[in-house]
Amino acid sequence: MGPSGTVVARQAWRRWLSVAAVVLVLCTLPLVIRVWPVPAAAIGPATLRDRIQASETRPYQGYAQTVGTLGLPDLPRLSDVTSLLSTTTELRAWYAAPDRWRVDQIGPGSEQGLYHRPEGEYRWDYTDEQVVQIVGTPPVRLPRAADLIPPDLGRRLVAATATDPVTALPDRRVAGVATAGLRIVPTDPSTTIAHIDIWAAPDTGLPLQVEVTAKGGTRPVLTSRFLDFDARAPAASVITPPAPRAGVVIAATSTPDLVSALNRFSQARLPDTLAGKHRRTALAGVSAIGVYGSGLTELVALAAPGRIGREAYDTVAKYGTPVAVPSGDATLISTSLLSVLVVRNRELRQTYLVAGLIDPAVLKSAGAELAEVAE
Repeated sequence: MGPSGTVVARQAWRRWLSVAAVVLVLCTLPLVIRVWPVPAAAIGPATLRDRIQASETRPYQGYAQTVGTLGLPDLPRLSDVTSLLSTTTELRAWYAAPDRWRVDQIGPGSEQGLYHRPEGEYRWDYTDEQVVQIVGTPPVRLPRAADLIPPDLGRRLVAATATDPVTALPDRRVAGVATAGLRIVPTDPSTTIAHIDIWAAPDTGLPLQVEVTAKGGTRPVLTSRFLDFDARAPAASVITPPAPRAGVVIAATSTPDLVSALNRFSQARLPDTLAGKHRRTALAGVSAIGVYGSGLTELVALAAPGRIGREAYDTVAKYGTPVAVPSGDATLISTSLLSVLVVRNRELRQTYLVAGLIDPAVLKSAGAELAEVAE
């Protein structure tokens, strides 16, 4: 090969090496971003907690994923709740203000949107092309997917642990955002939670990742984090429910919540105190459900009538452990974080369900009291 051929060959190799270098950079860029040092946030954990609690007015939009590993069985009429704590849930959120937001829950071949507006809420089922306007606001409702978006979940947990100590965690990059971290360690010995870790944008206080770890565990049993995040407010059109058009069914319903149905049909009486905890007066007028205590060790009791109660007891009995109570029968499902106890009085055909992020011994005490109430 002559000198000119050698020069051409060298130039070709340089070009190919340049292409290879570009490809290598592109392939390693995501890894570099993940391990790139996060600049120190220079914010104390107490200040960060205050900013998290005050972040409700901060707009955002993004794609989030929640992972629950509790392994709860599907309870009758409660499968939507138990699946949130036992599976992976994909969520897309658009948040403009506390009274204007939208959260879509995305599943295999399905997508459902919840629109929150000043005039009420709307459910949009993309598969059935149906919009349901929810009329009225129930005094209490069951948890839903929108409650697990990192900002909402983070604020709820901070509010429930307002007097517990906080310490700083190493800064972390979440969805491309440099965040500051804090750890909350509950001081109430009866809670099942060992610690709560939250990473939030230091300037706005918006939580971008939340992890809950149970006592005795080394990994979180509940994680919620953004995979994609934008601090800009969403367009008004995005958080506006679909308008009536051809092929779209518009319907209305009055607070379609299991709690409302229980309150309508149950004739049971719940006590003013349960396991030493006082019933919340904020739920006056709601006879079929009681929320006892406050913070992370709240107890929730439901009086389940007729078939709903029988189905709940039979399902829990398949997976749970029998518990001795003075009257009737009881069975307990206990996970590392959440425990559920069902008590029934066969003679009066009355069933109670009680649950909480609390030591199972407290639930058993509550169950014994409820069995006496049912008499």
